Amino acid sequence: MKMDFIGIGAQKCASTWISTVLRAHPDIAMPAEEPLDFFSYRFENGYRWYEAEVASVSGKACRGEMSQSYFHEPGVVERVREYRDDIKIVVSLRDPVERALSQHRHLVRLGAVPSADLSFETALATNPTYREQGLYFRHLSRWLEVFRQDQVHITLMEDIRKDPDHVARSLYRFLGVNEDYVPQDLHEKRNESYVARSRATHRVMRGLSRTIRSVGGETVWRSLGGAGFRRLYRNLNHRPVTDLVPDPNPATLAELRAFYATDLGQLGALLQRDVTNWIEP
Repeated sequence: MKMDFIGIGAQKCASTWISTVLRAHPDIAMPAEEPLDFFSYRFENGYRWYEAEVASVSGKACRGEMSQSYFHEPGVVERVREYRDDIKIVVSLRDPVERALSQHRHLVRLGAVPSADLSFETALATNPTYREQGLYFRHLSRWLEVFRQDQVHITLMEDIRKDPDHVARSLYRFLGVNEDYVPQDLHEKRNESYVARSRATHRVMRGLSRTIRSVGGETVWRSLGGAGFRRLYRNLNHRPVTDLVPDPNPATLAELRAFYATDLGQLGALLQRDVTNWIEP
């Protein structure tokens, strides 16, 4: 049974929040663990592997998955079109300079920056994806050349910050499920920037989360969070990543905003949205 929708990112643009809101809906089936990265990095696994990752559950009206790599990786658009040309596509975007900073902090959190120098300036100079993934018009226009605009739902992070209830209802309406459903974690912050004090303990917690969700315990896991279990764990084992990463130089941020200015001008015209605050916040 084919997927009905995919979330394509962009990376570090609230896609985890969107995934949580979607998987909470009783009419939506999603994989126990994401991202699948099928159309980008695991295409050789074949359609049967891909579709088996989201079990066919009685009563579920909609099946899908979210993989942030789809937004920017070459060849993904064509693979998705060949798979299903009427598929629905969920996109989320944010200030591209904030996105680059968030990507850097995320990589530091994962221990994936192979240097004692954790400054944003050094990372920006040595990792071209920091800049490239924020060229939203360049990437989004490739999708809109292939898929109809009514197949693509675009959310800006400002929309989520301003009115998460409206964003959730809009997503549910787009996917054709009951838009009156109110998810429990609607106002919970996702993917906070932290470094685990004990990586071993962090791995145990991630394994516990995956195990509970794989046997249909999403509601149980959310209830544990509501009872303060996850909050207690974060307080004990999380250290703010900002303790490790120095503040970026204002000149670096100004140069990066100038780099994105043309692309953002084109993006605003495409979306018919005012994104000038991303150029001059």
